[in-house]
Amino acid sequence: MKIFLRIIGLILLAQLLSVLFLFIFNGFELDLKAATDELSLDLVNKLGIDAYVLLSQIFSVLLPAVIFIIIFHFKSLKVWVKIKLPADLTFFLYGLMLLFLAYPLIQFSAVINQKLPLADWFMQENKIAEQITLMILDFKSPYELIVRILIVALLPAISEELFFRAGMQNEIIKGIRNPDIAIIIAAIVFSAFHMQFDGFLPRFFLGLIMGYLYYWSSSILVPILIHFMNNLMLLISAYYIQDGVKQTDLQQIPEIPLYILLLSAISVFIIRHKLIHLKEESLDKNVIA
Repeated sequence: MKIFLRIIGLILLAQLLSVLFLFIFNGFELDLKAATDELSLDLVNKLGIDAYVLLSQIFSVLLPAVIFIIIFHFKSLKVWVKIKLPADLTFFLYGLMLLFLAYPLIQFSAVINQKLPLADWFMQENKIAEQITLMILDFKSPYELIVRILIVALLPAISEELFFRAGMQNEIIKGIRNPDIAIIIAAIVFSAFHMQFDGFLPRFFLGLIMGYLYYWSSSILVPILIHFMNNLMLLISAYYIQDGVKQTDLQQIPEIPLYILLLSAISVFIIRHKLIHLKEESLDKNVIA
């Protein structure tokens, strides 16, 4: 029960600081009748897309995670968060391989997601999120690409892994003693948190990858790197095909051939087996030490 209340507290803290962000940067005025997405778009126009993404990420994700972890785990901060290199550095390599080889399956989940009926409220949230995404992917210079690598690729990788893995996933594992269920719950919340429900399934599977990499490697640095690389590839791809991004419907995703999906599934299974083996080897080394 205590763990459940802590998780609810973490989510409520994130919501509270999100409202505080809107309140402060709307000139200490907040129209409670206005929808949150409308207020967000107003702030984008007022602050600019880069400042908006930077500040919203800090207030909505990074600060709640840091405050939560300090309050409940200050005495064992480094151990709880697992701020260390993994026992075997090949965790980084296999983590990247897992991400790349899983992409066909992730894309297939996006195709399935497109076929799911979504309520009008979800569709409205998707439209707002899509507008903001298009603004982020509209680069006017190489300088903007560098800035967005820092605030759209690196900062979310750090803040979201602290929030969902070091904060939420660790707490759930501590409470229910079942890592698989904890990783799944954290991945569901991770995906829902982004409020882009037409991409819920692919983001959920990315959350699973990050969650298992954190659990297997016992290092927050591994999922942070993989998260960063995923965001980085999306940004760089968008930078080099900007005209295509502007002209393409973000909801249109090509279907994947069956043989590619089978190869992806087999590859993911093999990499998963190798990562579990690395985890067991690391535990054996610690026991011997």
